[in-house]
Amino acid sequence: MGTKAAKGAVVAALSVAAVGLVAPTSSAYNEATWYGGCRGYWYTTSGHGYCYSADSPSASPGLFRIAYDCNYELDEVRFKTLKYGYVGKFDSYECTFKINRTSVSS
Repeated sequence: MGTKAAKGAVVAALSVAAVGLVAPTSSAYNEATWYGGCRGYWYTTSGHGYCYSADSPSASPGLFRIAYDCNYELDEVRFKTLKYGYVGKFDSYECTFKINRTSVSS
């Protein structure tokens, strides 16, 4: 009986280790600086813009440019108009293979 329990424990331990090796980790990256209260965030394949208090310094008040730098496909660039003081996530994009960076500017 003790042998079956030991085998079960070994199988359980190996299963946990295998899941740990296969399961992807999701780490968020972000631009080092804020642009007009906003900056870009990206994960493995997706990105988005986020503002703590939108205040676009561009010539067009409230206009932000968000660029998604994708691997092996065309990059995506979008323009969004945000109200002064907007807080939260805005715009998002999913690259097919991998995203290198998401940047916010004017």
